[in-house]
Amino acid sequence: MFVRPKKPVPEPHVRHSLADLGYHIDPEDGLIRSTRTNQPYAFSEADKRHATELYYQLVHPASRALLALLTDTLHMDAIPIPSSTQPHCFVYATPRALSSQQLAVLIVGHGTFAGVWAWNTLLKHGVHQGSMVDYIRALEQRGIGVLVLNPNMNVVAPDGVAESHSSFTGRGTEIRGSETADEHVGFVWSQLLRDNSAVQRIAFVAYNTAGNAVVDLLRYDYTRFVEKAAGVAFIESTHSLFDLGRGSLVWLAGAAQNWQTQMGQDAGDTSTADRLGCPVVAVENTTESREMTPALCREGIVEYLAACLERGPLPNAADFGPGQDQGENLAQAMDELSDSDNDGGIDSLDSVEAVQGSHVREDGYIGWD
Repeated sequence: MFVRPKKPVPEPHVRHSLADLGYHIDPEDGLIRSTRTNQPYAFSEADKRHATELYYQLVHPASRALLALLTDTLHMDAIPIPSSTQPHCFVYATPRALSSQQLAVLIVGHGTFAGVWAWNTLLKHGVHQGSMVDYIRALEQRGIGVLVLNPNMNVVAPDGVAESHSSFTGRGTEIRGSETADEHVGFVWSQLLRDNSAVQRIAFVAYNTAGNAVVDLLRYDYTRFVEKAAGVAFIESTHSLFDLGRGSLVWLAGAAQNWQTQMGQDAGDTSTADRLGCPVVAVENTTESREMTPALCREGIVEYLAACLERGPLPNAADFGPGQDQGENLAQAMDELSDSDNDGGIDSLDSVEAVQGSHVREDGYIGWD
């Protein structure tokens, strides 16, 4: 007799909180501490197997505790993307941020939750080093609205919680507009920012792979992007100049900077500026961990964002179009900025000759609209 094999019944997904695992975020110093001993979390080299298991057990609960801190302590609004009636993730905005004239948009790199620069840094060094909390507070003190994006939450698990493609192994429902990190950034740009008349000046902080998404806005929606974007602070960016025309290259050279820490053999290396198409700000890093870069650069980046927002978008940038002549030399484009004395970038593109017949792709990325 044929016996049909039983289908395995998937175990229910259990979500532990940080408290369930015996840890909490110390409200005084922001460290992840043991509830029992009050000692800060530390990775034990003596028992690496157990230490690794504990690390991965804490990663998501610590990140979700950070999200709770954004809403409960910083009083940020959780805005559903694409909407509350569909499978969604959240982006986080300071009060009245989307009606502020000046707005800073903060975007994490690959894999992590909104507001978390790096899991390793959050667990080992706490909220002040491993998250965006100090950035948000510093920008708010300057009267700048803040929007924190959530590019790595791509699917919704059966229990209704947003998860990342990179870490969720179960069956989930894709989040429309956030199928990938780049699409998430493009969706938020087109739905919340681009046509928002209240927000007149926007500056971006893009960490690591988030640089790709911001450059895509420049690549595919050049005219509308440069009419609002006052500047970009890249951090250890991985973006590419592929398919960027002369206008886009000049805009990057004058309205963006890339912060990166230099360690050992990296000192004196100037190739990054050529690869990324913008000035590089080198920061000494004695921690031997590149994941500390956002924390080490915070003061400089906040100053830069404030300067960009005070200046506003580069005048006349939209008139030139992105340009499609890939034969243009980036060095030549940057040479035309040499007369500028503004540390935060050029004040105008009037000095740059218009590219004849340049083609502006108004809605190159159809999915955004």
